[in-house]
Amino acid sequence: MDFEQAVIFAGGRGERLRPLTDTIPKPMAPVNGRPFADYLLGMLRDAGIRRVLFLLGYKSQSVIDHYKSQMIKGLRIDYSIGQEEDQTGRRLINAYEKLEGKFVALYGDNYWPLPLGEMKKNYERLNISLTTTVFNNKQGTGEYGMENNVMVDSKNRVKAYDKSRRLPGLNGVDIGFFLVDKKVIEPHEKGNISFEEVVLSKMATQGQLGAFRTDEQYYYITSFESLQNFEKVVRQKAIGAF
Repeated sequence: MDFEQAVIFAGGRGERLRPLTDTIPKPMAPVNGRPFADYLLGMLRDAGIRRVLFLLGYKSQSVIDHYKSQMIKGLRIDYSIGQEEDQTGRRLINAYEKLEGKFVALYGDNYWPLPLGEMKKNYERLNISLTTTVFNNKQGTGEYGMENNVMVDSKNRVKAYDKSRRLPGLNGVDIGFFLVDKKVIEPHEKGNISFEEVVLSKMATQGQLGAFRTDEQYYYITSFESLQNFEKVVRQKAIGAF
């Protein structure tokens, strides 16, 4: 069945969480005594994911030592190890042989309760090879307040992706949680490319990037303040870990 694999971008340096990330990678940041990644894995398993591929770089051994490479608690966990400086597109290319035909891709520092069934229906309805999840950000509760980075039309097509968040008409925040057909990844592309700036931007320009829109709040751990906020949310909502 499609979309039983999740691919987690988990190789960055996590500069804004230093000095915590001087010794551990960001997905291993402790949240109420458990690594943040435990909450991602719990969410993925509950959504029906069966296999997880971590795309690692910085301090990769910390993640490997914690989860090992085996079937545990209903998930088969595997790894693709690159360089710390590898960008998201390069990490996907490096892992190409381990990618399934269709997979879910997500960032290792964002949590959102994944409604995979609804997302798959949207993906099929759009008849498209790649969708991203767009938080509507009506109250300015995105990572950058009221600043958005995507423009979505009434047919749930992304018309523009702007990482600088300056383009007029932006009406949502790309939070990741992509549904991806492997064919959008060019395995022979050279260079240290960004999935967002190269693949997403190109497909948006071509009208080939779909959106799953949501009002459901997402959470991120890109700073100590946001990490502490997620700890409170976990306690308040009784979010389960892996």
